[in-house]
Amino acid sequence: MDEQSVMIHKFGNGMTLVAESIKEVASGAFVFLLPGGAAHDPQKHSGSGTVLSELVFRGAGVMDNRTLNDRLDGLGLQRNNHVLSLHSSLSGGLVADNLLETLKIYADIIRKPILAADQFEACRQLSLQALESLEDDPRHKLSLLVHEKFLPYPFGRPSLGKKDQLQTLDVDVVRRHWADYFSPQGTILAVAGNINFDRLKKAVEENFGSWQGREIAELPDGKCQSQFYHQPNEGAQVHIGLMYPSVNVVHKDYYKALAAVGVLSGGMGSRLFAEVREKRGLCYAVGANHRVTGKFGAVQCYVGSSPDKAQEAMDVMIAELVKLADGITQDELDRAKVGLRASLIMQGESTSARAAACAGDYYYLGRVRSLEEIEQEIVSLTVDDVVDFARKHKAENFTVATIGPKELKI
Repeated sequence: MDEQSVMIHKFGNGMTLVAESIKEVASGAFVFLLPGGAAHDPQKHSGSGTVLSELVFRGAGVMDNRTLNDRLDGLGLQRNNHVLSLHSSLSGGLVADNLLETLKIYADIIRKPILAADQFEACRQLSLQALESLEDDPRHKLSLLVHEKFLPYPFGRPSLGKKDQLQTLDVDVVRRHWADYFSPQGTILAVAGNINFDRLKKAVEENFGSWQGREIAELPDGKCQSQFYHQPNEGAQVHIGLMYPSVNVVHKDYYKALAAVGVLSGGMGSRLFAEVREKRGLCYAVGANHRVTGKFGAVQCYVGSSPDKAQEAMDVMIAELVKLADGITQDELDRAKVGLRASLIMQGESTSARAAACAGDYYYLGRVRSLEEIEQEIVSLTVDDVVDFARKHKAENFTVATIGPKELKI
């Protein structure tokens, strides 16, 4: 990627446009990061941001629900909207020729949603159903649970909310949430694909330039937790989630952290898969990934096992996390690098992935990393780099959450 293919423009109202031109594709993708994630939900109304992210598509400007969605479908838009910890994300991908017209419609969705009272209940019911569906997806439920227990409040608040708080949510709360947090101050629009930047910038200025809103105050820092939480469930499986502190994107050792996790969980040859599943047969699923939420970096692990093997599975997993500081082999590092580079290549071939990466990079770094820069960081890693990182950032201060018939012990 040529450095000149990424262009950044900050508008007078505080909104930032980040665009990457990829001339060899016919598609275009965009991501709006709006400063109103789950951490900003009203204290007694968690899940309001998720309800809002659905309600804004139920009519905007002069378009009612049906008209709005017919227009988006007519443009061939594949859209997605979800709420993160610190942002509401509205994104989509389509043929690049239809991008500017789609952004014009999104200006109404973001700036002039109808937020109709007669559409509110359907949106709330969708959130309640999504919450109920977690009972059939314990792995996802556990991921949300350990995330909530590990991060300081309110950073770990689940975007789906709590059932009792969703049940008391009303349309006026959601309307206030929109008025408070759908603001150009801190909003990032990232676009990737076959674009003309001058035309794009002019279109964004025409549709969003007069948009005004307040600056969103930063949430106070806190400390990540180290605790054990068990949720009883009389099922035939035990689900174990674990998190411990790591570094975030701005840290100089970020790529070392990614490689360390790649050694632990980078395929069938990785340590956790080999030791916990293949050699000992203690689980049916095990893995780890690196997560970043705001200023907080963490390694998150999962084990799914049977009640009679769950304690040993957790013990062996923790032992492997700790043993990483004792050393790794060149073969392990090479496999981790291959996995990281494969992910990078696939990201580079997807305009949606590139738009998301541009938005995330600008939020965390104030710039956009080129694919070449990232690849060079990965290629230059050595065994000593990763082992030194593992020794400086030891696997400790665990938060563990379990779902199963009996409580485990660390």
